[in-house]
Amino acid sequence: MKKLNLFIFLMFSSFGLFFVSTQQQSKAAAVDRQTQTQLHDYLKSHHINGVMLVNGKGSKAITITNNETTNNKQLVKANRLFPTASLQKIVTGTAIYQLAQKKQLGWDTSLNTYFPQIDGSEDITIRELMNHTSGLVNNDRPALPLRGQKQQIAYMLEHMRNDHVHTWDYQDVDYELLAAIISKQVHLSYNTYIHQRFAKPLHLNQIKDFSEVTPKQVPQPMDPAISWHQVTVTTSSDFGAGNLFMSPNNYWKFIYNEVLGNSKMTTEFYQQAKKQEVAYFGGVYFDGDIIRANGSIPGYNCCFIANYKTKKMVMLFSNNIDYLTLKTASDDLLHNYMGA
Repeated sequence: MKKLNLFIFLMFSSFGLFFVSTQQQSKAAAVDRQTQTQLHDYLKSHHINGVMLVNGKGSKAITITNNETTNNKQLVKANRLFPTASLQKIVTGTAIYQLAQKKQLGWDTSLNTYFPQIDGSEDITIRELMNHTSGLVNNDRPALPLRGQKQQIAYMLEHMRNDHVHTWDYQDVDYELLAAIISKQVHLSYNTYIHQRFAKPLHLNQIKDFSEVTPKQVPQPMDPAISWHQVTVTTSSDFGAGNLFMSPNNYWKFIYNEVLGNSKMTTEFYQQAKKQEVAYFGGVYFDGDIIRANGSIPGYNCCFIANYKTKKMVMLFSNNIDYLTLKTASDDLLHNYMGA
């Protein structure tokens, strides 16, 4: 009997080791030269000025660059700051998740806990902010850039309205509120907390608030109609949902480590997303094992697509395409590169 038990134990142990080995082998390998060339050809044939990031060795990224200009001020580089726009939402969503893990808040926590002055706040939960079903709307932009978190929150509170309809509606104000909730919960400014929790441990040295960025640090839009004033007005009012500028390499590092490296979080987000009309939660859309997000402000468009189980990923950052072109490129990468 003891021999039989030992045999069964060894058999299952061997199976377990095989399973672990298989899982490890399924992690995304470095992208080969032929595929890199094909991706570069895609950028070139579609006249996209920008960079793609794909898997290199381990957690490192390989950069694929296409230049549609010789003006150095307009060149997109992997180590040059870039407005994250809505790609920042997953940063905010990750921070909220971590607070939930510490039992400092929960998906059913009422907005009324933090902002009782908001109309209907008692009927809005953290979950509804995370999946854009809060009913809150704010599409206004200030005439001048907002300075500081206090002014950003005040503007948000003054200009939002509540439709009292808890159906899907993609609104930046949901993540602006989540950023304000983070600040209230940890008793630090949102930017300070993001730096302490993510930037410092991951050595993200190329992440700045819009107010710390000069035009020289960012690839300028190739559309001459887009002014730096428009960029700063937009990013200043997208507190928690687009106020941060990051280099593509730093953004890759964040997603690879904090998002793809946390299977418990991605599984939880997936479970929450699949219950919704639109499979979205925490800053990303879900499509099977794929998570994806787009970011767009005047003059800048970006996206990422990743398999959260294998860590295969691709990112695109460009300053010469519009949002419709970005969506087309994102879909092309989803189907032709990611194979989804």
